[in-house]
Amino acid sequence: MTWIIIALIGHAANGFAFVIDKILLKNAFKRSATYAGMVGLLSGLAIVLIPWVTSWPIGVDILWAILCGITFMVALWTFFAALSRGEASRVVPIISALIPVMTLIGAYSFLGERLSYQQLIGFALLIVATILLAGGKAQTRLTRVTILLCILSALMFAVSAISGKAVYDSAGFLGGFVTTRIVAAATALILACLIDPMSGAEMLSIIRAHKGKKKGEVISGSSAAKLAIVGQVLGGIGFILLQYAISLGSASIVNALQVMQFALLVIVAFVLKSKAQTLLGESLKRNVIALKAVALAVMAVGLAMISL
Repeated sequence: MTWIIIALIGHAANGFAFVIDKILLKNAFKRSATYAGMVGLLSGLAIVLIPWVTSWPIGVDILWAILCGITFMVALWTFFAALSRGEASRVVPIISALIPVMTLIGAYSFLGERLSYQQLIGFALLIVATILLAGGKAQTRLTRVTILLCILSALMFAVSAISGKAVYDSAGFLGGFVTTRIVAAATALILACLIDPMSGAEMLSIIRAHKGKKKGEVISGSSAAKLAIVGQVLGGIGFILLQYAISLGSASIVNALQVMQFALLVIVAFVLKSKAQTLLGESLKRNVIALKAVALAVMAVGLAMISL
């Protein structure tokens, strides 16, 4: 299945972007809406593809496109808001496990998507691998607000994937993609200017980044700016590939393949060794490595079952 390969490459690109996100969110940025706004505003670059669009969403497809763009931005915002309130070792596994399950339910209900028994088993194994890879030892319990943010984020990511799939099936990939990205950019602008103006100010501070480290900083402002640009480019490439994979195949399986992102995080943490804890908050204790190895094996079996 070509779309599975495309999805894996997309998740790989997102995986490297995720590593950069973790570094920046741990050491540089203060507001949860900042990264969400940056991703959304960069989505507006999709307008350069307009000359190649041959079919645009019409009628009810326009509503699907609007829903896709808005829910994507809300999903990002609530995801980073949850991360700012709770430990990543609790927040990430909850959201990562809920997204493919909610997508599967939604795709079954609204798109008539059906998976074979073998694919369902592989799907379940990928979710288990995701929880194992994303999980870690947490120090505190999540508040009710944080749990609600996790559920809302997962739901919005699922709705965005399902509505996007509906647009691509009806209007074609390119027209649907450009339309949904324009909506996402407009939503990000509203977020940065009206809903959380301080996030807009933080975005400007990245552009005007200072050189050298200030007292207490792990990385300098200029380094943070460069990392942010690289991360957004990788994230943009990954997003386009994932949306294309969704247009060709199963939205549920594409979302379940996000386990690739956490697998890459583990590999990068192993390469960084002593710096992994400082930059990524990742532990390399023997029991943790053993658990991650089991998770990677489960991931391999799950991938094999959905690909055959």
